[in-house]
Amino acid sequence: MEKLKRIQELFQSEKRVRLLAVLGAVGVLLICLSEFITFPTPKDAKSEASATSTSDYCDTTEDKLENIIAQVAGAGRVQVMITLESSDEKVYAADEKTDTKTGADTQQKSTDEKYVLIDNGAGDDGILLKTNAPKVKGVIVVCDGGDDPTVAKQITDAVSAALGIGANRISVLKMKQTEA
Repeated sequence: MEKLKRIQELFQSEKRVRLLAVLGAVGVLLICLSEFITFPTPKDAKSEASATSTSDYCDTTEDKLENIIAQVAGAGRVQVMITLESSDEKVYAADEKTDTKTGADTQQKSTDEKYVLIDNGAGDDGILLKTNAPKVKGVIVVCDGGDDPTVAKQITDAVSAALGIGANRISVLKMKQTEA
């Protein structure tokens, strides 16, 4: 109770103006200091994140394919390996300016493209519009029923439909028998 009365007295007396002035000055000082304090970000953080997301994409896709293919009649045990043609592709916002000059017999067209940048405090960054999934180069499926042409065709069709790649990029093989 004693402290509460003291605080009430501070706000009711002339000290209130001084207190508000000091608090205001401290606030302005903190705002000014925040402009000079930057937190360094590692340069390789983006490439490391990209490698991780590519690896995660590959692992997740392999797991999903293994689960789906295992449901195919006659497939049996399944292992899937995916190879990627490229990592994920990031699409950034850009301003594009096109100039067309027409002469007597010729027409000249020039395009100038500049990325839109924002200041994030640690430097300029582009505005990320979207991230395209990595492109699949090929898929290897090893399963117990890999030697059955009907099962291999069904698996090839399923993988082709799931990943949007041609059948020529999919290989279905028979899994070797394990010794018990």
